[in-house]
Amino acid sequence: MLEIDRQSLQNRVGDHAKEVASLLKVDTTVGEAIVHIRTTQGCEPNIFYFYVVDENKRLLGTVSTRDLLITPPEAPLSELVNTRVEKLQSDQTMAEGWVLMQKFHILALPVVEHGKLIGVLTVQDYFREGIPVQSARKRFEIFQTFGFFLEEGKRKSTWVQYKTRAPWLFCNMLGGLACAVISNIYTDVLLKVIVLAMFIPLVLSLSESISMQAMTQTIHYMSRIQNFWKNAFSYLLHESKLFILVGLTSGVMIGLVSHLWDSNWTAGIIIGISIIITVFISALIGALMPPLVHSIKLDPKIASGPVVLMLVDTITTLIYLSIAYAYLF
Repeated sequence: MLEIDRQSLQNRVGDHAKEVASLLKVDTTVGEAIVHIRTTQGCEPNIFYFYVVDENKRLLGTVSTRDLLITPPEAPLSELVNTRVEKLQSDQTMAEGWVLMQKFHILALPVVEHGKLIGVLTVQDYFREGIPVQSARKRFEIFQTFGFFLEEGKRKSTWVQYKTRAPWLFCNMLGGLACAVISNIYTDVLLKVIVLAMFIPLVLSLSESISMQAMTQTIHYMSRIQNFWKNAFSYLLHESKLFILVGLTSGVMIGLVSHLWDSNWTAGIIIGISIIITVFISALIGALMPPLVHSIKLDPKIASGPVVLMLVDTITTLIYLSIAYAYLF
């Protein structure tokens, strides 16, 4: 475990901010900016973007290393500036800086005083030992450590935690009751082909598993970007290919197993088709629930899971038994 310098957490970030080696002036060209970077002493080796300031050293934004390299040298630097920059005021605490770094998964934050850039705060300022941040594994460990200690500082009473979590867990009870009602409606189907009842737990388990995987992946994806809905279509299109592949594989395999179990092609076809459809729908529910929950100002990590499981169990049971009814009657 990395050792954190706890004593510094209540200090002002202005007292820890280090001078930035290479600042780019907004009124220069790309070529001039590159020359300035090359001639600046003490330039760090793992820099992915540079800070852009005006003549009064006011922070205007950042320019990525990639944009500098692919843009013609004569182009104005101002055309490349990204003005959306997370920053700290000099009188904020180190703890507040820590929260921002964890939230946006960034390794450094500019520190300003009345709009003027006075330095930069990095993850190195929080740890007693040097950290090779170019290592992806080490960066992952850093943010795990951030998350652990942030949660440690937020510990609440048992009753408060109960009131936060219990209402969402009741979703599982509602889902179970809904499945029982649906199964009761389709009693004739289950009595006609007993093997269908035997495979209900397996069908539900597959749907629940893929939905939880999709939900976890989406939460991880959301932690790396600022606006999920802006990239939602491309993300879901990419993930849907995986959902379809998993559904087809699971449906064919379990369909064949059910046929071998009972020598009944009817049950095998019903189970296989149901799994293909329900796995895909369940995965979509799991992928979409975290951003939907986040959009109404709730914590996706707490609320998404119970809601997803309730919807997935209910919808999977309904689709499974509806397909069986349509096929048999």
